[in-house]
Amino acid sequence: MQTTQTTTTQSSSQSSSSHLVSPYQEIFDTISNGKTFLGTTEFQYPTIKTLKCGIPEHKLKYKTTTYGRLLEEPFVRPNEHRVTVQIAIRHIPFTNEIQQHVLKEIVGNRLNEETGILQLSSSQFGSRIENKRHVVSMLERAIESAKTLALRVEENEENDSKENDTSNDGDEKVTS
Repeated sequence: MQTTQTTTTQSSSQSSSSHLVSPYQEIFDTISNGKTFLGTTEFQYPTIKTLKCGIPEHKLKYKTTTYGRLLEEPFVRPNEHRVTVQIAIRHIPFTNEIQQHVLKEIVGNRLNEETGILQLSSSQFGSRIENKRHVVSMLERAIESAKTLALRVEENEENDSKENDTSNDGDEKVTS
């Protein structure tokens, strides 16, 4: 009796292995057709997120301080919520040297001239998330302010040069 049961088990396993369908067959078909999981046949680079001022987000470097789990009072340590952002000055999209010079005047000693890294920090709020938002907002405002002030400086220089040209033209007419 046992031999007949064994033979039937073997024959059923042989027949089921010939009809075996891989659970990954759809994935293999997608790969062989050259399609991506987005449904396209061409590779698409991911879009780079940028701040309002034009800085790519992946160029920002954030630093925080953590103390682990504290059981003694006070449960919050100094600078625990401080967030510091660092960015290399070369990653800030300036259109001319005047903008860069104005930004250096705005941020002062927060810009390390030797390394070319701008460092801003915030500990104004009791949450790291809020401090991160605040420090990014400070960075955006500083860069936008530098760009608008540089534009004003350029406009003033153009107006001064035009006034000098017109005053020189008037002087020449009088002397002639």
